[in-house]
Amino acid sequence: MLRHCAGVSRRVCGGSRSYSQDVEEAAAVYVHWPYCEKRCTYCNFNKYIARSDNEDAVRSCLVREARTLIQLSQVRRVTSVFFGGGTPSLASPSTIGAVLEEISKYASLPQDAEISLEANPTSLGESRLQGFRDAGVNRLSVGVQSLDDGDLLLLGRTHTASDALRTVEEARRIFPGRTSVDVMFGLPGQNLASWHSTLHRILEHCDDHVSLYQLTLERGTLMFKWKEKAQVTFPDQELTAQMYEDARSILRGAGFRQYEVSNFARNVSISTMVMKHCY
Repeated sequence: MLRHCAGVSRRVCGGSRSYSQDVEEAAAVYVHWPYCEKRCTYCNFNKYIARSDNEDAVRSCLVREARTLIQLSQVRRVTSVFFGGGTPSLASPSTIGAVLEEISKYASLPQDAEISLEANPTSLGESRLQGFRDAGVNRLSVGVQSLDDGDLLLLGRTHTASDALRTVEEARRIFPGRTSVDVMFGLPGQNLASWHSTLHRILEHCDDHVSLYQLTLERGTLMFKWKEKAQVTFPDQELTAQMYEDARSILRGAGFRQYEVSNFARNVSISTMVMKHCY
């Protein structure tokens, strides 16, 4: 997927001559890796559990798609690249590197462009993290989701809380200042006290960037079926709203600035983050 940064350019560039050029020539690229180790109980994203045995074929398709999109759109400058999924950390670093190399052949990819990769703790190790860094990734988004092993089991995650914290620590050594964690709220049985505890524990280990996501029950997921059969109970709307407001307060108190509904960052201007996340 390729998206032009028109809205952001309008705010930043105003009516200057460079504005129209930015609208026509600058874009962000999203690269989708569709494979996962398993399907989480809440997830309805486009993904496949039976991973292809031939990563060379998948790599070839991703490279060709990136080249085709850039050529057809006539984009000249790529402001950021985001590898999402699925679980893109299941891809080999060489695949990530090949896609980035192809993008840079047909468009300008500045050295300071943000290259993000979503990662699950169980698909990583320090050597693999370094491999992604060497391939060109300069920002890692770790799918922590919760630091309660019971919650993680209910969500269908393949990692434990200790796995998540170890991965975050390793990521911060390799991607200093550019490690993000994803955390969910509104989980079955969750209350304000357990939510506050999760946030404070996360802040002990990662103070770069935090993304908050409220659990949504999507039709067709296992968790949606549990809800229909009253097999699990969820926080009501009032409680989840309070969880979100409390999280905003806790993160602000820790020096974070909110630049989108779900995203909070430290030590960076909001305008910079908006530009980088315009995809």
